[in-house]
Amino acid sequence: MMDSDYRQAMPPFDRQPCGCPGAQEILADLDDDLLDLQPGERLWKLYCFRTADHATGLRHRIYTKRKPNGRLALITFAVHNPPDARNGANGHPAPKAVRSGIARVPDLSVEDLDRIIVAIRRQIQATPETCEEVDLSHFATLQDQIAWLEAQ
Repeated sequence: MMDSDYRQAMPPFDRQPCGCPGAQEILADLDDDLLDLQPGERLWKLYCFRTADHATGLRHRIYTKRKPNGRLALITFAVHNPPDARNGANGHPAPKAVRSGIARVPDLSVEDLDRIIVAIRRQIQATPETCEEVDLSHFATLQDQIAWLEAQ
């Protein structure tokens, strides 16, 4: 099945262009170099699946990059905000998000990624409120991608 076939099989909200409400968290993750970006690589698509009304803001992230040979690599992890009575009040810094369950896939095709994402969306019955897709594949360079994220 071609990449475009998977896109057409997704619910309409998945094909809508979107901003990036999670841009600052994504930039923080990129600062930590979770994707181990190498020269010639760039971001591909970034996904965030949220559990509605979870007390710690639990979310599952999947970040992908495109390698110079056209293949993809991904990292996936859960992230939550630890409970803290201060919550950034009274001059105390808000607690830093905690990552867990980090897993990497060093090599996969675009079609494999699409199959994985379609399966996750079906399994969790994703809605626009519980799933964010940031498609950066149309940017020519990593610098353009970072600039776009910073502008969000």
